[in-house]
Amino acid sequence: MLDRVVPAKPGKPVRPEAAAVQARSRAIAEDSTRWSADLARQTTEEFTELALVWDDSRGHYRPIPLTDALERGGPFPAGLAVEVGCGTGLLTQLIARVWPRVVSIDLTWEMVRRSDAPWRLNADAARLPIAHGAAAAVVLADVPLFAEEVVRVLAPDGVVVWSNALGAGSPHHVPVEVVAGALMRAQDPSGPDVGWSAVTAEAGWGLWAVLRREA
Repeated sequence: MLDRVVPAKPGKPVRPEAAAVQARSRAIAEDSTRWSADLARQTTEEFTELALVWDDSRGHYRPIPLTDALERGGPFPAGLAVEVGCGTGLLTQLIARVWPRVVSIDLTWEMVRRSDAPWRLNADAARLPIAHGAAAAVVLADVPLFAEEVVRVLAPDGVVVWSNALGAGSPHHVPVEVVAGALMRAQDPSGPDVGWSAVTAEAGWGLWAVLRREA
């Protein structure tokens, strides 16, 4: 845990749906089969409506923890970054400062089409359209964790960047130790015996972690 360098200002939003979404996101992190076509459809409908107001309502605070993560969570390997849940592209340029090649993916077309990211895909993170071991980084900012897919696409020296813009009050918040445990369980049992370490900190209203494999 690194020291906080970005203070939290007054006025942190409270999302009334946070507790219910957190429980669902934790269940998905621990067992990705909890995700279903019905959940995908519900999520798409919800974020189709939110797309119209997303930048105005979230744009001022969502970049803060991710900026801190990318400034203090390194060193980072070079290569391709996969941005899961890119939304309207609020965070894409931050990621591109570290990894100039960023593939931005979102489940909701109304979000994706508002982004000006150069490489955008409308796809489900439960089945990432990315080759095995192709990603130097997988960036997950306030999205569910599909651990098997993250581990599958991540290069051996790759990193997972995890960000919750409202910290423990974020709708998709899952504790860092749960994230690390899910990534460990998702590994190929016939592969090398490795654990996962994390550098983590609070920033603004949020928190972040950069996770990487360790022998």
